[in-house]
Amino acid sequence: MSEITSDTSVSEIVQRCPNAHRIFDRHGLRGCGGEHGPREPLGFFAAVHQVDVDELLREINAEMAHPTGQTYVYKETLQDYIYRRFFKAGIVIVLTVGCLWGAINLLQIALGNSFLQLRLLPSIHAHAHAMVFGWVGMFVMGFAYQSFPRFKNTTLWRPGLANLSFYLLAAGIVTGMAADMLLPSFSALALGVFSAAAEVTAVVFFMLVLYRTARQSIEPHNPYEKFIASSFLWFLLGTILNAVFFFAKATVHTEHGLIMRIALIDGPLRDIQLLGFAALIIAGVSQRFVPQVYGLKRPTADCRNLIFWLMNGSLALNIVSYVLLLTTHELYSAFGLELAYLLMPIWAVLLARQLGVFNSPSQPDRTFKFIRTAYIWLIISCSMMPLFPLYGALTHQVFAHTYMGSHRHAFTVGFISMMILGVSSRVVPILAGVDSKRMNSLWAPFILLNLGCVGRVLLQVLTDFIPTVAYPLIGFTGFIEFTALLWWGIELWRTMNTAKTNRPEMLTARLPLVAP
Repeated sequence: MSEITSDTSVSEIVQRCPNAHRIFDRHGLRGCGGEHGPREPLGFFAAVHQVDVDELLREINAEMAHPTGQTYVYKETLQDYIYRRFFKAGIVIVLTVGCLWGAINLLQIALGNSFLQLRLLPSIHAHAHAMVFGWVGMFVMGFAYQSFPRFKNTTLWRPGLANLSFYLLAAGIVTGMAADMLLPSFSALALGVFSAAAEVTAVVFFMLVLYRTARQSIEPHNPYEKFIASSFLWFLLGTILNAVFFFAKATVHTEHGLIMRIALIDGPLRDIQLLGFAALIIAGVSQRFVPQVYGLKRPTADCRNLIFWLMNGSLALNIVSYVLLLTTHELYSAFGLELAYLLMPIWAVLLARQLGVFNSPSQPDRTFKFIRTAYIWLIISCSMMPLFPLYGALTHQVFAHTYMGSHRHAFTVGFISMMILGVSSRVVPILAGVDSKRMNSLWAPFILLNLGCVGRVLLQVLTDFIPTVAYPLIGFTGFIEFTALLWWGIELWRTMNTAKTNRPEMLTARLPLVAP
């Protein structure tokens, strides 16, 4: 019998010693890889879960020499497969009312030769609602429910409550989009009330489950956790403000009033959702996930606290300065806003350096190209913002909608979506017990997504200069991105389906409020 070393896969160890499952469960691997465990080496598992590999080897060898208790019988529970529910919902949403609907909206914009078409606002806002809560929200919540208990070497508190948050969020997304499309009408108001209540409750349940999960862990607090905690607070604030935004639109009586309310609320809302919720959760998870999973060299100087305060401080300054500038038109507010913009590329570069994403990985994987490119897009999108006032002045626009839209697309698709593709494509094969080295390289969706994003970002700016050339071309970029996401989504869905599931129970069980 060959010796177990740090290079031995977890699945081989479990095959030779089923009771090793108990050891792995204690150290955070609970449910990963299903009954047979993940195909990754023991050394990889130890690095990712921050466990002493020598201690692991001692425990496993002791168990093999003198088995303790009855033979371990694997049983999949709700907390093991709940992430698949969120991930699959996210895929369905992005491939329908997310990217596809966005591509159709963009095609209509191209045909109308203008980004400022009031008739398209309901569908644009409904699409944005689906992308924030259904694409980003679903993947963040699914990943958090699966990974955070394992990061903290504990179990998920009240998995049934976590499960309920999925149904509440899904219901809130569907009714929220319908409410946007039905404005102005009484039914839209009723659906808007239900959507707001469902989504706020879902976010509160989400935060409560993770808070109580962390409380029951004996693991010490880690520096990256403050990024995650603050992102959840921004998530809740953004969800509440999203409801305020809807009712501000629903109760206005004139077109001018509608434009002014959108101008006042939409900017801060999107910044809270993107720079507060999405950016901070990605920054926090990246510090726990990226260096360990890809074997990246850590920086000599730790800038985490500086990055944390720059991210939160620049966002707060951005929101306050923007609202004051719009309501008072005072020059000092413009200086505050420009300062907030200048801080954005600073924290973006510091974060990429903190993670070491431009270093060579000692554990290369097909998904690392997504992670590295995502941070390139982050730096590009953040570096665009200090130039926003100058661009507006050069093009004689009080607010350069095309330039801001270009920045947001670079941030949402280039950074956020690229990270979702990279992290999910790395994590799901591990959870399903599939050897990622034998899987598709994902070069096709990677190239297509970048091609579509580059085209959209450049062409949207060029519509201000050569509209007759840029508008006909920009309509195709959304469908290029859709093709990339469809390619990726089919593979991820099929990989999740290879995992052992409790399908009869999943299909027939009522919405559980307590863990089974």
